Amino acid sequence: MFGYDTGVIAGAQLYFVDTWPDITDSQIALIVSIALIGAAIGALFSGTISDRIGRKKVIIFADVLFTIGSLIMAFSPTIAVLMIGRLIIGFGVGIASQIVPLYLSEVAPVEIRGKLIASNVATITIATLSSSILAFLIRPNWRLMLGLAGVPSMTQLIGMLFMPESPRWLGKVGRPEDQLKVMKLIYKPAYLDVANKTLTDEVESLKEET
Repeated sequence: MFGYDTGVIAGAQLYFVDTWPDITDSQIALIVSIALIGAAIGALFSGTISDRIGRKKVIIFADVLFTIGSLIMAFSPTIAVLMIGRLIIGFGVGIASQIVPLYLSEVAPVEIRGKLIASNVATITIATLSSSILAFLIRPNWRLMLGLAGVPSMTQLIGMLFMPESPRWLGKVGRPEDQLKVMKLIYKPAYLDVANKTLTDEVESLKEET
């Protein structure tokens, strides 16, 4: 989501003039940059919200925002509506960029945690490159370029429905039984007791900090 949007807007902005001949450079710059404003706002509040309702729900919410924003951009009748779509996309990007790495670090077993977070960063880079290539191939159809941003968000949304909640968050909010269920999904039986004790200690430390 993050990587695709970052790369595709660079190609899409070149063809806005085909739809709106009177569009100004300032308007194009605002279309591009307003997503960053949304991302800053989304990232600012996403941590607090995820502490209240959980990491999984917040990521799903980000996917919904991203999908809605993509559809608005693809069918935007005016420049103002396109900006609204970009702002909504920005909210989704900001939330995801903040919570997805946090979720990965809390769900992944310790032995693969670093690799998984690194793969997330690599995927962002690959998506940026891929979106630039795709924008070149389907030019000048900027609506399709921006609308396709909904594909990764819908894919992630569906996938997240089958993912567990963060065991660390479950422990933090006082749901030890649900925490243990998730731990059983993540760890092999031989490592479960040690992992569960380690996580319990981490949760107690988090509670003391808050």
